[in-house]
Amino acid sequence: MTSQPRTLSDANLFDFAGPMQINYSSSSIKGVPLLSYQDAQLNLNFENEDITRVALAGGEELVTVTLEQAVDAFVRTLTLVIPGVRVAMGDVVEFETIAVETVDRSQAFVAPPGPAGALQTYLVHQIRGSAQAVNF
Repeated sequence: MTSQPRTLSDANLFDFAGPMQINYSSSSIKGVPLLSYQDAQLNLNFENEDITRVALAGGEELVTVTLEQAVDAFVRTLTLVIPGVRVAMGDVVEFETIAVETVDRSQAFVAPPGPAGALQTYLVHQIRGSAQAVNF
């Protein structure tokens, strides 16, 4: 008996563990991307326009959300680097990637000539992820 090759699909549901817990789906039953983020201080949910997605040439995706915003002071964002993942329906693929926290002070209200020094600072987290393809 000859077995049929399994059909592969692009993963659309991702779970991440590290210093934070993240669940990201590039599509959902609502028809929009969803992302949930939890760390020791924050428990946030994002959807649709709250999530910035940038596709890269190799199939990777950069997914960014705003974690904190202090008007006239700083904006703290989180960017996930999501590799292209192909998987058979029902299977789960594990991988490692990074998440980059950025604190941007470029819009800080400081008397002219404005804020001095590096306007953005970065914290890179190594995180473990799992990916699967699901039908919503």
